[in-house]
Amino acid sequence: MARVLVGITGGIAAYKAPGLIRRLREARHEVRAVATEAAFRFIPEETLSIAAGENVHTDATWWEHSGRVEHVALARWADLVLVAPATADSMARAAIGLGDDLLSATILAGARDVLWAPAMNPEMWSSPATIRNVETLRSWGHRFVGPAEGLMASAEEEPGVGRLADEADIVAAVEEALSKRGP
Repeated sequence: MARVLVGITGGIAAYKAPGLIRRLREARHEVRAVATEAAFRFIPEETLSIAAGENVHTDATWWEHSGRVEHVALARWADLVLVAPATADSMARAAIGLGDDLLSATILAGARDVLWAPAMNPEMWSSPATIRNVETLRSWGHRFVGPAEGLMASAEEEPGVGRLADEADIVAAVEEALSKRGP
């Protein structure tokens, strides 16, 4: 059993996060969730809490007077940080070293292993800026699963590459990443 921190960002695919969290728990992983404020535009915090089996870590909990440095504690706790869905913004923030929200600060604070599951409009995925950011993150040892090809939530008539990978593919990528981690 491994400890997986699921980071949920502000894209429409955030509605798929509870199912993904459930599948990770069924795979016998200990799961915690951290969500950006933008994620709550697409999925209620209560839904994520129920899926994770505990309260969601948020920017609000980050600033509570708990006596611990939450972003550092989460980075040390997690065997793997899975960002799903990963927006172009979240990847760009990580690639330039921003840490002004709990999720980006956790990644910046030395998360041992990071797996990104991108989900965005095909034009955003193929943007030179996104390509550069993905290359930067890969050069640091971060892994990626997807995006997949298919119809987008935005009612695009033609399918394109940018859809969140299927839950089973993400769970398989989590298992693969965990199997390759060091002691």
